[in-house]
Amino acid sequence: MSQKSKLKIGDRVKVQENVGFIKYIGKTKLSEKAKMYGIEFEKEVGENDGSIDSTRYFEGKSKSCVFVKRKKVKLLPNLDTPISASSGSETNEKQSSSSSSTQESPDTNNESGNESTQNGSEDETISNETKKKNKKKNKKDKDKGKEKEKEKEKDKEDEDEEGNKDEEDQEMKLLKQIEELLIDKDESVILEELERLNREIDLLAVERSSSMNKITLFEKSIEDYSSIKIKENEEEQQNQEIEKLEKEIEMVLSSIHQKNQEEIENQKKISQLKVDIENLGNNELSDKVEQKKEQVIKLTREFEELKEQNQKTEEETTTIRTKIESTRNSHQNEIDDYKKKIDLMDDEILKDEERKKNFGQDIINKKSTKDLELKIEQLERNLKITKKRIFDLELGKNEHLIRMESVLEYRDNINRSNWRHRVMKKNPEIMDLRERINPLSRAISFAKYYSGAKVQVNELLTKKIINQLIMQHFEFERKQSIREKIEEVLSIPYHDVQLRDSRLRTLLRISLREIENLWDLLMTDTSRFGPTKEDRKILLESKIDELGLDMVADEKDVNIWDEPEDNLKNVIYDNDVDPKKIDKSARLLDILHCANVNKLVEKLTNDQTEVRFRDAFIMTYQSFMKPEQLLNKLKQRYNVPPKKTNENKREWIKERNTIQVRVVSVLKSWIKSGWADIDEKLLYKLVDFIKTTILPEKKMAGSGLIKLINDMKASKETSGFLTLTEQPPEVIVPKNLFRTDFTLLDVDEEEFARQFTLMVSELFRKIKPSELVTEAWQKKGLRAKATNVLTLINKFNEFSKHIATVIVQTENVKKRAKMYARFLKIGKSFLEMNNYDSLMSTIAGYTNSAVKRLKLTIAEVPKATAKLLLEYKSILKHDQGYKEYRFRLDKTEPPLVPYLGVFLTDITFISSGSPSTIDGLINFSKRKLLYNVVNKIQEYQRVPYKFHYVHQIQVLLRKELPGKGDKELYRESLKREPRK
Repeated sequence: MSQKSKLKIGDRVKVQENVGFIKYIGKTKLSEKAKMYGIEFEKEVGENDGSIDSTRYFEGKSKSCVFVKRKKVKLLPNLDTPISASSGSETNEKQSSSSSSTQESPDTNNESGNESTQNGSEDETISNETKKKNKKKNKKDKDKGKEKEKEKEKDKEDEDEEGNKDEEDQEMKLLKQIEELLIDKDESVILEELERLNREIDLLAVERSSSMNKITLFEKSIEDYSSIKIKENEEEQQNQEIEKLEKEIEMVLSSIHQKNQEEIENQKKISQLKVDIENLGNNELSDKVEQKKEQVIKLTREFEELKEQNQKTEEETTTIRTKIESTRNSHQNEIDDYKKKIDLMDDEILKDEERKKNFGQDIINKKSTKDLELKIEQLERNLKITKKRIFDLELGKNEHLIRMESVLEYRDNINRSNWRHRVMKKNPEIMDLRERINPLSRAISFAKYYSGAKVQVNELLTKKIINQLIMQHFEFERKQSIREKIEEVLSIPYHDVQLRDSRLRTLLRISLREIENLWDLLMTDTSRFGPTKEDRKILLESKIDELGLDMVADEKDVNIWDEPEDNLKNVIYDNDVDPKKIDKSARLLDILHCANVNKLVEKLTNDQTEVRFRDAFIMTYQSFMKPEQLLNKLKQRYNVPPKKTNENKREWIKERNTIQVRVVSVLKSWIKSGWADIDEKLLYKLVDFIKTTILPEKKMAGSGLIKLINDMKASKETSGFLTLTEQPPEVIVPKNLFRTDFTLLDVDEEEFARQFTLMVSELFRKIKPSELVTEAWQKKGLRAKATNVLTLINKFNEFSKHIATVIVQTENVKKRAKMYARFLKIGKSFLEMNNYDSLMSTIAGYTNSAVKRLKLTIAEVPKATAKLLLEYKSILKHDQGYKEYRFRLDKTEPPLVPYLGVFLTDITFISSGSPSTIDGLINFSKRKLLYNVVNKIQEYQRVPYKFHYVHQIQVLLRKELPGKGDKELYRESLKREPRK
């Protein structure tokens, strides 16, 4: 109904939003506020469902009303349907109007009866007759209304979700009391009863809220109790698991004890077998020895099969080579055919042009001239297409040849010489078995004792073997009396061997051959295509290192478990703090100053060691110990000795497990970051240690290490290949790339910078930390161990001399100015590519005195180009320790090639500024400084450049670039621009 229309008795009025509806039961008009908002209450709405709130007053006259706030609750028993507090007025009015007429009649009569009784008390003009009539009607309607209310309650049970049955019964009682009051009693009595009922309802609400609070508290207590129970159950389970683990540990210890006893028995058996085998003569071999012989025969068969496979591979290589030659010939034929076609087309174009010149004046018809022009254009297009086709064919041919050559190089690089010896070296157990069956007869394998000479010769070639070699030599020379005399004096039996030559003589020849190789390297090579002087120097030092001629005897080793506890004689911390009072929470890398090898390895495998200390140790350990020594120390640390007393056995087991886990972790880090320093001999020892010691106790850790080694081997084989994730820039291809007269001067400046950066980056990324921390590049005995650093330095000097040579050799001033500008543009590309090493080499070429004095040449260079040299110098100026360059380098993101000279200067400064040892202890503070420098270099090595590799350009760059000495260049510079 509209708010402005007058209200009648029995009309339903909206009270407020989310409150509900009541019936208007008075005659008096509502106030203006009531018209705006419905009936507005003075107090807040009560929260109890179906409760009588209070008596309300409007314009001085009382109006009793009943209301609700919550959803789906009853308002009055004489209303048709329950009204949701959230629903709108229109939907509720539709629900009331849609109810059946049988339900409306008693409700409306009941309501009118109630209103008439109240109006009779309020208005004196209503007669007693009307009251009596209303009473009679109310009694009849009351009986009918009760029956209808029962039916209503059944329909409303689904909607009344929040109300309880007890509360509904109380509501019904209250509503019945209200009806009785409205029928029989006066207004004052009714009001008193209503107030009493309101109080009761309030009390009920308070009791309900208190009961709800008690329920919530009870639920919380139940949850707390359940959580406590769960924790107790978890603790019991953990205790049970701990007991199980302890039982398992005891079982493992008992099994280990049994295994140790079995190993002791096996060793005894092996020693007995060795004695038996030695006592046996050549004619009285036992059955076991014959079985071993059969095994050797099987192995020889396998070797022969390998030989056949090698022959097959050689046949395959020959077929591949024939295919390559056939493809080359076919490609060459196609190129020749296309060249002939081009020549024919060129002739046709020339003929057409001559015809056009000769007959252009005579031809008047425009169509004929247009036809000729169209033909010429078509011929030119065909010419371009054929040229492009030839270029594509040549590119395809080049790529195909590169691929096939790489395949052939791979196949040719397979070393098939002396395969039996290499197999024996790779599988020493086979070699050992063979030598035990026939001692000294068929396989002495002197190479095993000689290879690399990485250890002392007296540890490998025993007196027994040397004596046997000498006696075999005299026997071969038919000097049996001397041989018998040696046997008698030394009391060593001679094992007769039937050989075609003296074994001693053969070994001496091998050693003399090695000496001749050294002599060849020492001699100056005058051949044009031989190695350079620097290369020969590096090869000579590497050969000396390979033969072990620079070796120094190792100091007497002290087992790591025999080392005393921390004291000032074996470890020193910063500020001379007592080692026993050191804070264990402090970072070891920050506080450790000096220590001996045993203490460093102990701290390395401690449970409190941080990652930075481990990385610093692995990166710098070769400056104070060899890789073989590190492996021996890690072996000692892994084999934790048992305690003398049986007390605290569990603590000892726990300590041993933690130490062994730390040793495995260090081995993983060493294999990952120091793989380049692990040679074949060390790798064999490492794998043997893993298989014999770690795998039986810790299968997961041991198998993980073996898998890591195999992965590193595979990555080493494929380390030269790069998968490009981003699209590299297109190659700027020179026109005469495939001609024989192609030179580096034909390459575009930007493409030259790309290819040179690729080469220099490859050399830079090969540099190992051991080359830097040992300062091997500037020590005579260690230069062979810094080949990558020396190669990059040589390429730096070579390129700077090449720049000066190319500029000075150019005779014409203008052409010389072009050459001067060319290398400045290349330097600009170096700067854009963050190749600071080659940029510094470019600056060195221009600062050469022979180039610097060419004033006439510099005057011909454009000013904008000439200013580039000043820009380069400002970036790489050495003021304040290359402050500007260092600042720029820190902000530059890889890929980049830093100027290596700055890092080498820093390393030299650190090495010369602090001693390597202090009071016989290793100065680890110095190694920390070296680690900071080398770690930066490794960060720059991780990201490669993404440029296409152009084979023809790379071949020319990787050769020795043409360059002359400073004196010769200066003489030529004086010829180009004489002194005034």
